Amino acid sequence: MEGTREGERRDERFPRRYRLGSNRNYRYVYRKGKSHPSRNLVLIYLKGRELKIGFSVSGKVGNAVTRNRVRRWLREDVRRLRTQLKRGKYVLIGRQGIADVSHPALTKELQKLLTRANVLKEDA
Repeated sequence: MEGTREGERRDERFPRRYRLGSNRNYRYVYRKGKSHPSRNLVLIYLKGRELKIGFSVSGKVGNAVTRNRVRRWLREDVRRLRTQLKRGKYVLIGRQGIADVSHPALTKELQKLLTRANVLKEDA
């Protein structure tokens, strides 16, 4: 059959139920959340009952292609770390210099930022 592969393929998308969604939710997290900055990222975290994550990259970063690439990288890294995150609402903001950073370096910086912000679950 054309278009199908042998074996089962896992769905590795960033599920809709974990997305922050509307502008109203972003504004709420910006207003009430705690900010944790790093060189290329800013994490804003607000405790909550469920896990919701939003991504934002300023127009100052570059053109649309560059901003979307950075957002995809962040979304991929968070998707892999999702099970380790505490429940709450997160907004990850890409700062101006983020376009010049490689994906592995960005992944490392994100991991350090999440650890420093104390939003990773304790190992059981």
